[in-house]
Amino acid sequence: MKRKTAAEFLSELESDSDWTNQRAIRERSVNERAATHAADERELVAEIRDAGYDIDSVYDLVNNEPHPVLARRFIGPYPAAYSSLIRHLSIPHLPAIREGIVRALTVKDGGSEVEAALLAAFAGETDPHLRFVLANALRTAMPYQRRKKYPEIGAALKETKRDSSAPPSNTR
Repeated sequence: MKRKTAAEFLSELESDSDWTNQRAIRERSVNERAATHAADERELVAEIRDAGYDIDSVYDLVNNEPHPVLARRFIGPYPAAYSSLIRHLSIPHLPAIREGIVRALTVKDGGSEVEAALLAAFAGETDPHLRFVLANALRTAMPYQRRKKYPEIGAALKETKRDSSAPPSNTR
């Protein structure tokens, strides 16, 4: 059997109408989801830009460390954005945007306002994944001496760890 080059394989795929149709459907779905997320976080991004931070998404605050290969839109601390992030934590957002808000509030220097907002969000959260993200944020934002008064935070972290170490349910 003759081996194909990558160029030959890609040419073959491009000539397959089923494959190109499926790719178009996938790309449309990705673009629609991106537009929906951008619309959901538009107000938050505008508030943070007004506070002086050049971002396009809440995730620009999450991924704000220099990287040797990836270009970062924003690098550095953003304490003037905490109040907007806290406010938006109590506003309904898509789960992915809510997670970005929580991850952006996963800071050591946030103070009592960030701690209180994360704790209130954790207490009211029913989604197991977001509960874990909030518990993880509290592990960073809240000193252990205060956090140990809330054993449910540790339990949420352990529960997710236990769930992720269990074998998949579809094994034979």
